[in-house]
Amino acid sequence: MKWSPAFLRSIASLLLLGMAISSLLHLLYPSLPAWVSGLCAWLGLGALLLSAHPRSFQQFFMLAGVGLVFLLWGWGRGASISLNDILLQNNGLMVMLYSVGFLRLVATSAQADNEPLPQGRRAFVNTLLGVHVLGAVINISILILVAERLKSQQALGKQTVTVIGRAFSMAAFWSPFFAAMAVALTYAPGAELHPVILTGLGLTVLAMLVTVLEMGGSGLHKVQAFRGYPMHAGSLLIPVLLAVTVMVLHPLLPNVPVLMVVSTTAVTLAVVFLSLRQPGTAKAGLKQHVWNSAPRLARELGLFMGAGLLTVGVQAVSQSFSGFQPFAALDGLELSLLLGGAIVVSLLGVHPVVSVAVIGPLVQPLHPDANVLAMLFLCIWSLGVVASPFSGLNAIMRSQFEVSGRDILRWNIGYVVVMWAVVSAAFFLIES
Repeated sequence: MKWSPAFLRSIASLLLLGMAISSLLHLLYPSLPAWVSGLCAWLGLGALLLSAHPRSFQQFFMLAGVGLVFLLWGWGRGASISLNDILLQNNGLMVMLYSVGFLRLVATSAQADNEPLPQGRRAFVNTLLGVHVLGAVINISILILVAERLKSQQALGKQTVTVIGRAFSMAAFWSPFFAAMAVALTYAPGAELHPVILTGLGLTVLAMLVTVLEMGGSGLHKVQAFRGYPMHAGSLLIPVLLAVTVMVLHPLLPNVPVLMVVSTTAVTLAVVFLSLRQPGTAKAGLKQHVWNSAPRLARELGLFMGAGLLTVGVQAVSQSFSGFQPFAALDGLELSLLLGGAIVVSLLGVHPVVSVAVIGPLVQPLHPDANVLAMLFLCIWSLGVVASPFSGLNAIMRSQFEVSGRDILRWNIGYVVVMWAVVSAAFFLIES
């Protein structure tokens, strides 16, 4: 019997729901094996692979293929390979991405659709801050919402595209709801959420200052004609409430993984706010969201599952060459070079998560400071995606904002170089 693509996508959506539920049940009832959640994720990916053209999952096949080669190489050299590691490598990350997806149902308001676009210095600053805060919670969805609104008013241009892309990428420095944070905490075991977020917020302030000074000039005279996205205090209520809730709950529940705290908080608040705002349609909205979850997450699922397999492969090879260590230490110079190298390869089309998946296992034998390592990974993500014409961020920017990858690179490469220098200086200060 041949199943239709629509049926397979629905099965994949149910399996992703099973992934999230079984992960929570394992936390509540440890007798339920953790691998059940990982198996659901892999089966969901399998259903998606069967429902789409193979070209849609090129990244997955490339990463998984290299990972399998490394696995077989390491296994042939005597490395031990655990099926649990393969099933669960990026499971917490995928559960968090799935859960945070519910926030798109409630994190924006229709108020902005019924008023003219603001203009001038304040519009520039409000757009920078608003897109940053909203993007930190609902992720890539904010780009589509903003693009649709600005396109309808013919307000897209170099300044608009640049400030929105940078504002969004800065969220990777600190947001607990961003995939970057989940990756950092996964590949830097032992990292503490609070100091990592506080350090990331400091880098975000510096990145915003660099952007304001570069784009606005003295007294923001360069953005007097800037037309931005209408932002309101009410739109920021849910993002701020979510961030505060996670920060409060994390120390109160020290035995609960931070990714699970983020996941349950996101879903709970999304359901509560949706029920309060739209009591008559909340159930139908949630049902539609669940049934369509797999197609929305298809790219991320393939990317992170493939990267997880690559990580296990790199670990197996590293284990088989137990005496091999490419780094003598992980001090300011090494951190700066690793960041610069990861940015360069991201400009060539390699997603930052691949760099993190390779660097993580290689530096763990050095027992680095977990918080510093997590910040390295967050900076790799934030600076790696903003200028690369091949990143998911800029793929959305190219399609929604009708701009070329070459222009995006040209407009942002100076910012990336300056921020690489700023972050490198911070690494030297921290390590000294």
